[in-house]
Amino acid sequence: MDSIIDYRLPDSYAICLLGHGSREQEGIQEFLILLKKLRKTKFCSITEYGFLGYSRPTIPEALSACQQDGIKNIIIMPSILLPGEHTKKDIPNAIGKVFQNRPDINIFYAEPLGTQAEIMKVCKDRIWEAENSSQKTISHSETLFITVAHGSHDINSNSQVEKNFHLLGQKLSFGKTIVHFAGLSQKPLEEKLEEFLEPQFRRIILFPFFLFTGTWVKRVHTLANIFQVKHPDTEFIRPTCLKDHELIVKTLIQQARTSISNK
Repeated sequence: MDSIIDYRLPDSYAICLLGHGSREQEGIQEFLILLKKLRKTKFCSITEYGFLGYSRPTIPEALSACQQDGIKNIIIMPSILLPGEHTKKDIPNAIGKVFQNRPDINIFYAEPLGTQAEIMKVCKDRIWEAENSSQKTISHSETLFITVAHGSHDINSNSQVEKNFHLLGQKLSFGKTIVHFAGLSQKPLEEKLEEFLEPQFRRIILFPFFLFTGTWVKRVHTLANIFQVKHPDTEFIRPTCLKDHELIVKTLIQQARTSISNK
């Protein structure tokens, strides 16, 4: 077994896996599958979960479940890709309210998953899965690779996303690579996609850089279907989001271990 996953936390630790929450039940089920896989590693004997909004348990309810006999350390593990308001403000504020009178509990904050090598490998796997499901053989040089991400108000984070996806596009020899931050754009995704279309591309990959299915993932997939009808001579491929890939589990564990060593 991988040495990272083979590691076990002492019994004085608990993990609180936090998700954004969603009105889409499909996304909640994907989160729960990831939780199940994390628990299956037995990395931590107590692994609870909660959501920022839309769903239950809430963050206070999740933290309450973590406070069992003998627990002195709680690792806050966000199942979130990029840093932003949620990880820098919303989560710490919610946790601060719960533990403001509990100096006996040590809180560790794991970093978001980001675009490190393991996460980019997951993206590559999702792209390959989608390509392999196609009945057509089209070269990567004739493929336009578009990544749709929400985007963050953290400019450095956005720059890193763009850099790493352009590097991925180069490694896979795509004809052209574009990164679109749908949550920050002044134009609707539909208008931007019309601008991106170029006649030399026989295939367009619309990749949703999101962890779980939600509003944006469904928009991307719906848009791919609409444009397939409008442009029948071009193949539109729609990979799934990252979900419960084994490298997501591995990276969550690594981020948790790093949070302990950094404190």
